[in-house]
Amino acid sequence: MKKDGFIIKKHSCLLLVLLFVFAFTGCSNDAADSTSEKSEKAGQTESSTIGTDTQGETEAGQTEQNDSGKTAVVYFSATGTTEEVANQIAEETGADIFEIVPEEPYTSEDLNYSDDNCRANKEMNDEAARPAISSDLSVVSEYDVIYLGYPVWWGTAPRIIQTFLENSDISQAAVYTFCTSGGSGIEQSVEDLQGLYPDVNIVSGRRFGQGADADVKEWIEEHISSKQ
Repeated sequence: MKKDGFIIKKHSCLLLVLLFVFAFTGCSNDAADSTSEKSEKAGQTESSTIGTDTQGETEAGQTEQNDSGKTAVVYFSATGTTEEVANQIAEETGADIFEIVPEEPYTSEDLNYSDDNCRANKEMNDEAARPAISSDLSVVSEYDVIYLGYPVWWGTAPRIIQTFLENSDISQAAVYTFCTSGGSGIEQSVEDLQGLYPDVNIVSGRRFGQGADADVKEWIEEHISSKQ
């Protein structure tokens, strides 16, 4: 009996040892699973936070870019007077500058207003006249502010300005006008253009004569101050 009792006790001890080993192994696995799950959740949280921060930086960058805007000076000059003013406006504002270049340049005979048959007079008498432009101005659609300049012909803007407006997608821009003239104001030309192109935000601007450097600088300073 002692021998059998010893065997029974021995088996009982072995059984207890096995149960203890199984229990310890189970606890270890649960702890490992718990740690793994916590690490996985932490990784997901960190990834989510990084993604949010990146998106925030991107949106901030887009807002800053939209707020900064882009400015262009677009002009037509038959004799060079308007070109001088356009260059000064570009210098004062830091704008990019683009010239409206006619496919057929205007000669002095074309601008002889005392001749009813000169090219300029014929174009201004023909409401359907649209002189062709040779320069590619499609890039101006990317600008938020445009200074549009021209000489005054017959009290209004030359027909080639209508060619430009009808072939340019600038409905998103604020278009500030300026003109050169010996005496006629800019008001009539702006009113005409606003009536013809209501989808374009055409703003009344300023008339300049020759040697108007100081006037141009003053106008730009006033304009910039009013926008701040």
